[in-house]
Amino acid sequence: MPKTAHTKHIDRLHTQNPIDAAWRARQAQVDADIEGLSRDAGIDRFVDEMKASGTAPRQRIEKLKAYVRSRQSPKMGGA
Repeated sequence: MPKTAHTKHIDRLHTQNPIDAAWRARQAQVDADIEGLSRDAGIDRFVDEMKASGTAPRQRIEKLKAYVRSRQSPKMGGA
């Protein structure tokens, strides 16, 4: 039996592939819809603007966290 190279498979939940990242984002929206969570047009616009300006994904994550925290009520606290 010939030896085959073993490659580590990374599923679409963990890859850096933009197609998989887009799939994860869509799945998150579907999950939120199922749970009855409302959408925030301001956050959607903010993310769209960052994508359009070419902001790197990791930077978008950090900026999005800061943006959401800045919009939280003081009563809600921060994590």
